Amino acid sequence: MAKKKALGLALLIAALLTTPGIVSQPPPPRTETLIVSDAWGPPPGWNPLLPSTAWGTTLMYPTLFFYSTYYDTWIPYLASGYRWVDEVTIEVKLRPEARWWDGRPITADDVKFTFDLGKEYSIAWVTPLWDYLEAVEVVTPDTIRIVLKRENLNYFALFDALHGVLILPKHRWEQLKKEYGPRLATEFRDDDPTKIVGGGPYRLYTWSEDIWYYERVDNWWGRDIFGLPTPKYIAHRTFKDNPAAALAFEAGEYDAAGHFFAKIWEMWTVKGLARRTYFANPPYYLHSGIVLLYIRWRYPLNNTAVRRAIAHAVPYQDLVSKAYFNYSIVASPSFIMHEFPAYAKWIDQSVVEKYGYTYDLEKAKRILDEAGITDKDGDGVREMPDGTKLGPFTIQVPYGWTDWMMMCDMISENLRKIGIDVRTEFPDFSIWWDRLIKGDFDLIIGWDAGPGYSHPWNTFRWVLDPRLSPPAGNWAHYTKRNAIPLIDAIPKETDPEKLRAMYSQLQEIALKDLPGIPLFYGAAWYEYSEEYWVGWPAEERPEVWISPYLWNWPDNLPWLFCLAKKGETPRVPAWILNLQFPTSKFFEDLERALKEKEVGIPIEALIGRLEERISSLERTTARLWSDVADLRSAVARVPGAEAIEALRADIEGLKGSINTAIALAAVALLLSIIALALPLVKKR
Repeated sequence: MAKKKALGLALLIAALLTTPGIVSQPPPPRTETLIVSDAWGPPPGWNPLLPSTAWGTTLMYPTLFFYSTYYDTWIPYLASGYRWVDEVTIEVKLRPEARWWDGRPITADDVKFTFDLGKEYSIAWVTPLWDYLEAVEVVTPDTIRIVLKRENLNYFALFDALHGVLILPKHRWEQLKKEYGPRLATEFRDDDPTKIVGGGPYRLYTWSEDIWYYERVDNWWGRDIFGLPTPKYIAHRTFKDNPAAALAFEAGEYDAAGHFFAKIWEMWTVKGLARRTYFANPPYYLHSGIVLLYIRWRYPLNNTAVRRAIAHAVPYQDLVSKAYFNYSIVASPSFIMHEFPAYAKWIDQSVVEKYGYTYDLEKAKRILDEAGITDKDGDGVREMPDGTKLGPFTIQVPYGWTDWMMMCDMISENLRKIGIDVRTEFPDFSIWWDRLIKGDFDLIIGWDAGPGYSHPWNTFRWVLDPRLSPPAGNWAHYTKRNAIPLIDAIPKETDPEKLRAMYSQLQEIALKDLPGIPLFYGAAWYEYSEEYWVGWPAEERPEVWISPYLWNWPDNLPWLFCLAKKGETPRVPAWILNLQFPTSKFFEDLERALKEKEVGIPIEALIGRLEERISSLERTTARLWSDVADLRSAVARVPGAEAIEALRADIEGLKGSINTAIALAAVALLLSIIALALPLVKKR
């Protein structure tokens, strides 16, 4: 094993030093480096505006908050706090310590500039928000105001803005805009580490086509607030396919992966290696969303009968058990993640029973026959009534995704059995991604928007909203607009019955048109090794901050602070536990702000006044009882029965005065409470 490790490391260093296009830097020490493999292909660039960026790019730029979809909790990152102005306006205060790597402060101007870029360029993580944002305004250098459109109110979009927008330095990107113009979001790679200006805890150190490194910024502005993440360096290594990645992981050549590995459990149950997934037993992985078969919305594949026949020809259980090793379960046709009760409550079973589907090849054939889509020339491929052949089509996933490649083979084989000519194609990831964005495909397997505060709304929007463009949604390039009113209404509705009715309508639209066919719940691929690092997120360490997809930066940045070198004791920093709060707090604070606006008295001020009255009463009572104690001491020192009796009489009189004073103070306190609360009562 030691020879394998040494050989693997030597090959890794050799590749780093010889690959064309390398930015030359010496490789960092292995014991200081966390090596990960998650993405495929060479790095497309470190410009966050590109449709696809190099793994780890988002480590270099801050967002306003971190968000965990697993726990539905938030941690302020660049933000230090927030306050609601009204039901459509929130102000976010920035941390005064925040600095770009070049020493300039991170200000509200940077935040506004970044959001405004989404108006000028098509940027997946900000442009769609402008369907719901009225404005992003600078209040002061350290305060930004986000205003939602009142007529298209969407709190989900606000939450997306708070944790999903990478803040960029205006002073650098303003100059890049002038230099590149419209090419800024399509061609500029930003691949020179010496020129990148970020505000996150890691910077690009060196790179080649198959491995790139990030170096920790030890004078990072967040050091005094959060400390520093444990690894000095983080590297990302690519492989040609899953089997190659699995062999290297088993050999200890890197520390963590985001890939599909067949029979992963054998690494620790049979081979006794220090390897694990999040769960030690089935299903081994957390679930990160719905995996769908997307069918390009164009003739003849946009025909309802064709799509419904395809839905009945997919061998769902075989996909999960044979290609996926039971790492998941078959998805509900409803487009809602039924395994979570918080989501399952929105499923309309009557709609599912009426428009749903199951694996049934004979029924698939009957659907096509009844629609007049038959094999007229006897070549095994059906034709539409106008003579258009059903094929040849292709079903595509990136090369190396062996589980999905096997699924494509299974689906295409079944579609040929019902007379639809579908063949597999497995291009490099970058080509596949480009085809997805341009709509240059027939069928692909892909994902949805995932779980979180906005599911299932986010899934229906992702699948049914024609205003979106891939990769930010609408992967089928769907054109029908009848779901838009429902998509726009749900995020501002709070009545459960109204929401239930709207979700029912969305399920009906989705199941009738089938822009995508839910297949199964995607496993959030995550495997780790304890040969160099310990303290990884796992089921036995629930206090470690995570989202289901472990490689989602910067949301998952906090868990990098929980790692330790092998031989050291991992710890969860106190700030991870102390700073997090649930999504519900945003709405509680909103309700409080609206009440304050109605009453005209800040709730904190009202509570403060009551606390002052109570403190005053406590001080008065304490002084009076102190006087009693003094008198008792005096009694003990004075000789003579007559004097003692006189003092006792004085004490009794003083006790009466104390009781009277306490009663009067209590009445005054009660009257104060009534006076302060009366406006609230009147408003109700």
